[in-house]
Amino acid sequence: MTTCEVTVINTGEQFSVGQAEIILDGALAQGIRIPHQCRGASCGTCKVRVLSGAVDHGWSLGLAITDEEKGQGYCLLCQARAITPELRIEIPSGVGAGNEQATEMCAEVLSVVSLTPRVKRVVLATPADRTFVYPAGSYLEVQIPGVDPNRMYSFASACRNDGLLELFVSRHTFGKASGFIHDTLRVGDLIRVRGPFGACRLPDGPGPVIGLAGGTGLAPVLAILEDALERGADEPMLLLHSVSQTREVFALDRLVGLSRRHGNFKYQILVTDEQSPYTSHPMLAPAWIRQTFSSLATHRAVIGGSPGFVEACAQTCISLGLDAARISTDSFVPSERRAIDENAHP
Repeated sequence: MTTCEVTVINTGEQFSVGQAEIILDGALAQGIRIPHQCRGASCGTCKVRVLSGAVDHGWSLGLAITDEEKGQGYCLLCQARAITPELRIEIPSGVGAGNEQATEMCAEVLSVVSLTPRVKRVVLATPADRTFVYPAGSYLEVQIPGVDPNRMYSFASACRNDGLLELFVSRHTFGKASGFIHDTLRVGDLIRVRGPFGACRLPDGPGPVIGLAGGTGLAPVLAILEDALERGADEPMLLLHSVSQTREVFALDRLVGLSRRHGNFKYQILVTDEQSPYTSHPMLAPAWIRQTFSSLATHRAVIGGSPGFVEACAQTCISLGLDAARISTDSFVPSERRAIDENAHP
């Protein structure tokens, strides 16, 4: 594999990455501290300036880095791959080492339960003598034996005071990490985790909230809206959960419970590939958004799911007047964009 020698001029640190490898992944695997958070082109924390050399920018929604910034030499290390033998990068001033508050610990597996043929709910218990606090919308790095880099899974609920962590894990074809979790992980096992990470949050300001979730992208969206409601938020909130088949609907009990406890919360299930009881006909999320809203100018949005889902929904919302600054996203980066075999996360 052709390699690239990367120099961080702020610190003088140097490391090598394969030109097919995500630069951030390569740096972290070698112990190089690079500021980062979402690892899904959503937050911009890993944005650096390329002083010499060139990169393939990879995928991004355009909310964390603009075309103008790319033209000025900036890139997101969570997406970029080197295309030259050498790179010299500069971390912008004012950006720290990142993730100083992340905690690494050994968690006990309390539950691994199938919610659908493709999705399992995993519950982990943090050590009883450790305090682990995270904002709703965050994610956790999970160390899977024989899998590098660590896989990332969003918390499926807001922070609890009992030290329990809930994850939704989707099985992916040929996925080593998801295959291990679905087929090998057992109650009582101990597994190393690290976090919290991520920058997906409920956007500040007034106005109704629309949550858009594709598949297990429901985890951060549901956690954020549920947390806001339980804290007393009274603005209208609507959560759309889009899945391909009716049998892939999950967490319906959570959605129904929220709607019954909070009069300002509503939900909609959308099945894209077949007839279902939830809509008059199969429909993609952007079409449903346009059918339901004539304007989103006063709204805020939280969007979670695959890059294609996130981008299509975000652009649809923007076309209906929603300010891009009032959109928060958690994009689950697919394997072909990370040179790994998972679609675990944002």
